[in-house]
Amino acid sequence: MFKLEKCAIPTVWCGESDTVPKSKDPLIKYKRAGTRDECLKKGFGAGSNQARLKTLPRNSLQRIKYLGEIHESRFIEKGIKNTDVLLKEMSGRSTTSIAAFLKSVLTKKDKKVDIRTYNCVLVFLHQNGISNLPSCVTIK
Repeated sequence: MFKLEKCAIPTVWCGESDTVPKSKDPLIKYKRAGTRDECLKKGFGAGSNQARLKTLPRNSLQRIKYLGEIHESRFIEKGIKNTDVLLKEMSGRSTTSIAAFLKSVLTKKDKKVDIRTYNCVLVFLHQNGISNLPSCVTIK
């Protein structure tokens, strides 16, 4: 059974205080306070991602968090060229069918499923009204 909270991806807290707050957003799970280095990288990555998003079409698969060029090309190989097609294809599928399809597309070279991207695609589908979703994978 799909639970949004289970899709949270652990991240470091980069704020004024060293006390890690509880997030009200179910998709944010702080694991600890970040080091200066980690927070600098996190900020640089966020800025770089914002700039990249400005150049992407509104229905690009790369607008889904953690889904980059490699995963997008795998979706395209399976006939899913953008988010509109993804939503149409996943609509009405069974839970096991959705899970099997996403795992087949999001498998890395080491034969392991990219669980961060898997969870983010499930969140995207959930936020766009797709039901019968499989459970997210808990990331420690």
